[in-house]
Amino acid sequence: MALLATERLKIGTMFPSTNTVVEPEFAAMLPPGVTAHGGRLLVSQPDTSTDALYQHLAQQMLDALEPTVANLVTCRPDHLSLCMSAVAFYGGAKGDQAVRDRLAELTELPVSTGPSALLAAVRAYDAERIVVLSPFQREAQEESVRYFEEQDVEVVTNHTFLSTSTVAIASITAGEVRDAIAANDSDRAELIVQLGTNLPMARLAAAAEWWLGKPVLHVNTVLVWEALRRHGIEDAVSGFGSLLAEH
Repeated sequence: MALLATERLKIGTMFPSTNTVVEPEFAAMLPPGVTAHGGRLLVSQPDTSTDALYQHLAQQMLDALEPTVANLVTCRPDHLSLCMSAVAFYGGAKGDQAVRDRLAELTELPVSTGPSALLAAVRAYDAERIVVLSPFQREAQEESVRYFEEQDVEVVTNHTFLSTSTVAIASITAGEVRDAIAANDSDRAELIVQLGTNLPMARLAAAAEWWLGKPVLHVNTVLVWEALRRHGIEDAVSGFGSLLAEH
């Protein structure tokens, strides 16, 4: 008898209400019997054109956590993934831990965030030197660099697309991403890390691994990978890079 759609794992995903990428990318990457169920964190002000406005966005997300998760847990997920990179990077390792602890206390579920999942993936490759790409403003970008360096991972170079709104992130083109990777990669970097869950890069990251000859970690792919592996689902998923296919 075939498995019902939710018999293996239900992943609760939380992401900004302006995000249009998490849902289709998660759906494309999940193996049979695993489903993702979304909770949208209300973004009333999507402008992120300055550091101050990015901080305001982060506060909007933090304020929306409890009401959003209260709705989301009614579908009884097995795992919770916070698909909003910048919020968890603020405050470095302590900030990320505080967000995960808060969500774990509210839900009593295993919790993944962008920082913790990306760090686990970097460790899976035994990498110590990385390139960081994001759509953030400067301060948020500095916080992401700080997070990795607090974990003894050297950020060799970093690049931000300086997106001016949460909606505009999804309009960053494949050509712009490809050019940024080419301009910022170096022989010293062992892999590329991309932040920003509304940047559609799951398949592009997989393609980039071929011409770079090194791993390229897209945050949504990494969040899927961590949720699966933490629940003992070892399926190799092809088409989205070496992490899901080999680790």
